[in-house]
Amino acid sequence: MKFAGIRDAGQNLSALIEEVRKGHEITITDRGRAVARLVPPLPEKSKPFRGRSAFRLKMPRLKASLSQAVIDGREERI
Repeated sequence: MKFAGIRDAGQNLSALIEEVRKGHEITITDRGRAVARLVPPLPEKSKPFRGRSAFRLKMPRLKASLSQAVIDGREERI
């Protein structure tokens, strides 16, 4: 892990970002104390669901469809 002071980080930000692109982490310090970290972003494939179909497969199955539940509810009121 590399360290950079606030002033150094401001003056050499593009060089620090280039290091992060290579996979390194950089800690930004203020008077010797860590205040921030520059890290690479998470990979794109870290989404919670692959798509709508995967999301639907994870949903619990209802006993009756929503439309049937609405129809049954109307019949109860009549």
